[in-house]
Order: sequence, then structure tokens, then C-alpha cells
Amino acid sequence: MSIILFNIWFELLTLQNFHFIAVVVRSSVSLFSKCVFNMAERYTINMITPDTKDWTCKVQVVDKSRPRDNKDKTTKYQVLILQDEEENQVQATIYSTDITYFEKEFAPFKTYLVSVAHVKVPPLGYENSLNKFIWTLDKNTIVEPVEEVKPPQDPLPPPTRLTLTTFDTFEYQPKEFEFDVLAIVINGSPSTKTTTGKRIQEFIVMDKLKNPTKLTLWEDFIDHEGVKLFNQLHDYPIILARKVGKSSSGTSNRFVGLTSKFNTTIEINPPYPQAAELRTWIKTIETKLVSYKMKSTTPIGSIMLIPFEDEVISVANIQAQPPGQVFNVEAELSLASKDQRFSVLACSNCKQLFTRYNVRREIYCTSCHRSTHLIPRCQFEVTIKDNSGFATAVISDEIAEKMLHLTSEEIYEICFVKKETLSLQNVEDELNGKIFNIQIKRLFTKKLDAMQKLSILSYLEKQDVIHKSMASTTINITDAKKRTIEHLSSGEKEYPSMEMKNPPMKKN
Repeated sequence: MSIILFNIWFELLTLQNFHFIAVVVRSSVSLFSKCVFNMAERYTINMITPDTKDWTCKVQVVDKSRPRDNKDKTTKYQVLILQDEEENQVQATIYSTDITYFEKEFAPFKTYLVSVAHVKVPPLGYENSLNKFIWTLDKNTIVEPVEEVKPPQDPLPPPTRLTLTTFDTFEYQPKEFEFDVLAIVINGSPSTKTTTGKRIQEFIVMDKLKNPTKLTLWEDFIDHEGVKLFNQLHDYPIILARKVGKSSSGTSNRFVGLTSKFNTTIEINPPYPQAAELRTWIKTIETKLVSYKMKSTTPIGSIMLIPFEDEVISVANIQAQPPGQVFNVEAELSLASKDQRFSVLACSNCKQLFTRYNVRREIYCTSCHRSTHLIPRCQFEVTIKDNSGFATAVISDEIAEKMLHLTSEEIYEICFVKKETLSLQNVEDELNGKIFNIQIKRLFTKKLDAMQKLSILSYLEKQDVIHKSMASTTINITDAKKRTIEHLSSGEKEYPSMEMKNPPMKKN
């Protein structure tokens, strides 16, 4: 058989068919060379430099910002983070009319073949930790969804690379530092306005270690992510919030929550295995999440940050709690003194207190910079006592009015118009001999204060085992970017309310 085949081949050569065979061989070599070339032109992100020619990279979009104006408002730009099969990442930017050109492409977590984007070293001051180069995507860039290439290619698997900041380190972050957070959204409130007219919306987010904190969204973040999150609260959405910041108290660096920044992006229910793990865990604590949502929602629909689980501490342990912390104690309550002031005047607009002035009139408030009226506010001190010791706390507004069974207007009328003394015997009789479950917050105060001030947010007689709605908390915001929690003596804006079992007592 071998001899026969050889003879046939020899005959073909002698019949001048060698040209045909040569063409076949050349075609085969060309096809092989083309395959090798196509394989060679496929690069990973870290292989691509400004000098790389005719390259193609298979990437998926793991982050995508909304189009924004630059600082001079002369150019629009949009930033993406692209990731390849080795999970190398690079920042890519689209400018001006190219944003519209690519508006149907670069969907989050979709896979594309990107060829010959403009690669360069970032300008001084704009370096990032992802890669030493940045890409610019324009009309000269070839962008192909993997489903549309010939033949179609498989998309990249769900990403796993995350660099996250843990909840227990938020307070140690530098004030202007931006970081990434993966969290469960467990409660939220409708948007409101600050005294400066800026719109904000607050959410309570939590990690797997049951550490809740507040996340504040500003302005256009409300219209996009805020609306979506609020509508999905019943499902406890998981968010990957990139480039969020630490919200501080006034000019200090004290942590009071998280806040959206100019470059923040928020992806809801991202396809990361870390998010899938959180989703599985949520199912195991869903009953507790429902209870927490009820307790952290005030009667007027706002939210208040409280511990996820009601751990009761002793009075002696109160000063060991961090500033801003809300906690519970079981203790007796009594009036700190009968001779104290039970009514103070405050700005009707920003609620700044003027504790040394007693005449209601119109004033110019230097806190909110406008003409306002002084209005009465109920506020006084109580003593909290258990077997470990005692402490003094401030009680204000609705919860204070209910303890005295008088409104702020009535208290002011008695004390400063009629100049009479409040009858407090019925209050003392009602509190005497009872143990209350008291929710307390340690206030942020001046560094010179030896003892941190305490504010009572709610109290309930211990025999009542049903959890009531928690208190309303209104916090003055004096800066468009930071939320300021002020001390009570200088205008603390904490307006808690209380649910009590006992019916109101008659006024004397």
C-alpha cells in the first residue's frame, strides 16, 4: 500500500501538479500563521503599554461612574474600571461626545474585547493604585461584546477581586480618604434637606459582624441609587460602594457615618461571591432584620442608628462607650434637681439653644444666618442609677414633655411668664421604685470635657416586653458635605420621643 501511494505522489509531481500542492501548503502555513498571530495579539492588561501595537484585551466592566463635569465644567467625562481574566485592573475614561457614542456599551459586569485604546501614563497627581497606565476610550477604540464576535466567545466569570475597608476601621480613616465598602442595607428614610438647602438621604448599612452605621447620600446620588435602595429595602439589598468617605463631626475627625463623595459609585447586588455569601447569611437572620428595622424607624419615618442587638450595660460602664454610641441600661430614673430649668429657648429654624435668655422674640440667629423666632424647648437633667453607680443625662423635647405631662409651651408659660414653680411631685411618684430600660447616646463634646454628656433617647418600664417605635433624631447639618452633631448646650439637635405604658397624669 505504501508503495502504491508513493507512486501516485510521484506521478502527480511528474504531471506538473507540484504547483497545486505548493498552493495547498502555502495556504495551510498562512492559516497556521494567522492563528498564531491572533493568539499573539491577545494581551492581558498588565502586558499593555503606550508602545504596544495592534493589541486586543478581553475585559469586563467591574465599575462604572455616571458622566460628570470636570472642575472647570468644560468637559464631561466618565470613568470605568476594567478587569481581565487574571483580574488585573485598569482605569479607563471616556470623554465628551464619546460618552454618547459608547452609551450602549460597557454595561456593568459584561465582557468585551477592547482593541487599541489610547494608553498613557496618568498626569502627575492623578495616579491610581490599579495600574501604572490609564486608558482613554474613543471612536478609534474597537469595542466588541463577546456575544457579537465571530465566533462568539464566553464571557469572563464573575469577579472576585475586592479591596474593602472593614466597619471596625472606619473611624481611623483619614478625613479625606476614599475607600470601598461591601454592606447590607437594612433601613432607610426618605430624602430631606439640610439647613443649607442640600438634599440628603440616610440609610443604615451593616456588615456580617452586625456592626451598623449610617450612610448619607447627597443630591444626585438620591435620584439614582437612593431611590432604588429605598424601593428595595424589603429585600435587604447588598451594595458595593466604591470611593465613599468618612463623615465627621464638624471640624473634628470623629466618625459619625459614611458619606457619598464626588467620585462615589454604588452597585446594588453586585455578582461577587462575597455578596452571595452575605445574601445567604441574610436569610439566617431575617427575623432580626425585621425587628431592627422597626426599632430603628421613628414615628415620623426617619431613622435612628441603634445597636443591632440590645446589649444591656451597667451604669458604671457608660463612660467606656465610644462617643456617638447608642446603648441600653436597666436602671432607676429620678429628677436630678427640682430647682433646675425645665425650659430653654431655641432658634425656630436651626434649633440652636440660647440657654441664658428667657424672653421670646424675633432675633437674628448667627447659627443659621437668618431672622428667626425664639421658641421654647423642654430640656432638663435626670439621674440614672443601678447597683454599679449613677450618672446624669439630659432628656429633651417630646420624651421630656411626656415625663412632665406638659408641653414646652405650657412649661415656658408657667416658669417664665407666670414665674411659678412646676409641681413635680406626680413625676417623682411615677418614677419612684421602678426599673426602666433606657436607651442612651453618648454625645460628642469638647475635648476639655472630662465627662462625656449623655442624652436619653427613650425609656420604657422594664416589665413592658414589647419593643416600641424608637425616637426621632434630627441632626443639624451646617456644612454641605459634613453632618455636624452639636452638644446640647450649644444647640444639640436630638429630638427623641418616648412610648410609656402609664396613662398621662393630670396637670397640677
